[in-house]
Amino acid sequence: MLTDAEVNHIAKLARIELTDALRERMKKDLSSVLEYVALLEKADTAGVEPLYQVTGLQNQTRPDERRADFPMDAALFERLVGQAPAHDGRLVKVKAVKRTT
Repeated sequence: MLTDAEVNHIAKLARIELTDALRERMKKDLSSVLEYVALLEKADTAGVEPLYQVTGLQNQTRPDERRADFPMDAALFERLVGQAPAHDGRLVKVKAVKRTT
């Protein structure tokens, strides 16, 4: 089972705040996931070929062409950009991301 310190560290990395009740729930849920991964690691896969993909498709691309599915008009601009707290023309302005260590 994960410790409170480990759950707090994960929450800090994810930049989320946890209440005591949610911390206990996360500790239980994350521990359950890790236990399942440990169980999967015990599976004997010695004779199994790696499976990288199942469709058989390779390099399926489409031409990089401008599509006019959503022509920008005043109404669409307001729905996409106009709702942002701050914008400069057609660009949404956001706060700088600060690195924490």
